[in-house]
This record gives sequence, structure tokens and C-alpha cells, in this order.
Amino acid sequence: MSTFAAYRSWLVAEAATGFGAATLAGKLLADLGCTVARLEAAEEGAADATDVDRELFELLARAKHSVRIGFDRRGARAALEALLAHAEILLVDRDGLARVRAALGAEDLGARFPRLTVCACTPFGLTGPMAGWIGGEEIVQAVSGIMSITGHAGGGATRIAGAPLTHAAAMFAVSSSLADVLRKRAGGAPGMLDVSVYDAAVAFESASLPAYFLTGAAPAGIGNRHSMSAPWNSFRCADGWVIVCGGNHPNWVRLCEAIGRPELVGDPRYLTQEDRIAHVDALEAEITAWTAPRSVAVVEAAFNAAAIAAGSVMPLPDVLAHPQFRERNLLDAASGCTQIGGVFHLAKEPLAVREGAWRAGAGTRAILVDRCGVAPADYEAWREAGAVAGDREAGRAGAA
Repeated sequence: MSTFAAYRSWLVAEAATGFGAATLAGKLLADLGCTVARLEAAEEGAADATDVDRELFELLARAKHSVRIGFDRRGARAALEALLAHAEILLVDRDGLARVRAALGAEDLGARFPRLTVCACTPFGLTGPMAGWIGGEEIVQAVSGIMSITGHAGGGATRIAGAPLTHAAAMFAVSSSLADVLRKRAGGAPGMLDVSVYDAAVAFESASLPAYFLTGAAPAGIGNRHSMSAPWNSFRCADGWVIVCGGNHPNWVRLCEAIGRPELVGDPRYLTQEDRIAHVDALEAEITAWTAPRSVAVVEAAFNAAAIAAGSVMPLPDVLAHPQFRERNLLDAASGCTQIGGVFHLAKEPLAVREGAWRAGAGTRAILVDRCGVAPADYEAWREAGAVAGDREAGRAGAA
């Protein structure tokens, strides 16, 4: 199973660079089966890129088709118009949006291309005092409050590892873009989607914000505990740690039975959720007394057998070796199993990552001539003017 068949005819244009919500959204749409044309300026490419940079670039680009555009050259407007007239979706970051607008001489892309879904993916959105800020995942985590509620008490600002908010914004971009295409097909008016990593960060504060609205007290870092539920924390075992989330009363009853302490259910300190939170240190000491001499495997199995959410804290090598990871087919075989593969599963099979004409300019002719119907003579005139580049300059790869 390689794609969702319904999306194979969709052309997506991507005017964005680096690692961001727009380029991630383009990867996800390519994984679904869309043909994604990654618009590259002729001058793009970092001379000081590291091996990690190159690996990350390949992860984001390999399923796409590279279309090189000389945005400031004669003929660039006609090339862009030909591509966007055939595209369902245009994904842009802030610089990409400015570049496309300038090349087309049009501020309102919806008026120029009424059927085109334009999705802007930026750190802070297109409006507000932070709209022009430069910053990625870490800056968003800082100014959205995420860092203030992450980490342990007194430990200072702590970021969430990786880029979960950027990935979330990419998913929001994909889902809203797919919905907007259907909306326009039903007669909806043109409009631009404005997706931001900042908005995704606020959405991730779905537990902290209600706590603040109810109490008026700003939440702070509490480690792996939950501000409104207990027991909910990491517990030491003989050979590692297990996270246990057993906050509601039925879970608490089953947990007490699982650790052989059913009398704790009637303990006045733990009768209600509020009581358990108020006496959380003593409560956790009771649980740790049971987990500490036992192995992670025994503790994890006992709690899951009792229908209590629990999982061991695994280092990455253990994650990669785990049967669950292998069962889900999460590595892409075409990359030599060094990159994450498709995350969409259909009929119990992951959607395979396709190989696009992703080397610089390798997809330019295939997209513009073969896919968008540009006359070969027009393409050659644009190429000679430097408005497009590819094929002879970059080496032609597979067709779109």
C-alpha cells in the first residue's frame, strides 16, 4: 500500500525552507500520495551544512519533487502561474509567502487563484505583535508558557525535547488544508489558512489553562506529576523507571489492589482526588515501596494487567528494538532504515514513503511540462532566461 488513491491526482506546491511546519506538512501530504513540488530558489543551499543537516533535509525532501525557480528572473511569474493554476494546495512559510507574492505581483493569492488552498505555516501566525519574529520550536515553547510548566519544581525553564509543537502545527496544516480543498469544491470562497506553531503550543496547554482559570494560580513545573490527578508520576524500580497514570478513583482502587494494599482505598488521606493531591508525597511513597524492589518488566506487566496506564521509561535503543516499534513499521526501508517512514496506516499497512525527483531542480521539467502542461518551447525560453532550472543543470530524475 503506497498511497491513498484519492490524493494521487493532487498537486501541492511548497514554498518553504529548513525544518518547519510547512516543510513537515509537505512531507505528510507526500506520504498521503500527493505530488509535492518543492519550490527552490536558484541560490538555495547551505555551504556549511553538516551531515545531520543533510540527513534532515533528505527526510523532509525525498518524497517531493524539486522545482527550481529564479524568482526575480523574467519568466518566473509565468512559470509560477502555470504551476499554481494546477495545484490544489500551496504551503508557505513567511519568507516563501513573501517570495511568491513578489514574483506574482499579487498580495491576494486567493483572488488570483480561487481554487487554490493557500496555507501559511509560521512560528507565530500572520497577525499580532509577534508575527514578524524570527524563531523556531524553542522560542515558541518559551513565549507560549510551555517552558514555564515543564520540568521539575525549582529547576528553571525546561523545553520539551524534539519539536512536538512544530509537528503538531504541521498536522493542523494538513488537516485544515484537506478540509479547505473540500470546502472550496463545495463552493466556498477563497481565503488563506493561517497555521502557527504558537497556536499549537497553546492547544497543548489543555490541562494547565483550565487549572489556571479555576484557581487563578499560574502552574509551574511539577516534573512528571499531574496538577489535577494523583497518583501520576514516574516511580523507581529495581532496574529503571515506570510512569504510572492512575488518577481517577476506579484506577486508584485497582492500583491499591495491584500492589497488595487495598486498605489504602479507605485511608482518610486518599479518599478523594483532592485528598490524594494534597497528600501526594505520602501516596507516592506507598507506591514506591512496592515498585522499588521489583523490575520494570514486573511492575509494567502488573499494572497493565490491572488496566492501569503504565509504561517503562525507555532509552532510544530499547525503543528501536522493541517488538511494538517493529510491528508498526516506523522506519523507511528505502533510506536504509535510518529515517522515519510514513505515519499513516491503511488496512494495517503503513503508507510507504515514495522517492521523488528531490535533487536540486530534478523535478522542474516533469512538474511544469508533464504535469502542468507547459509548452516545451515556453519551458526552454524560461530556462534560458534563468526563470527555471533543472534537467540539464541538475540532472533529470524520476517523473512526477
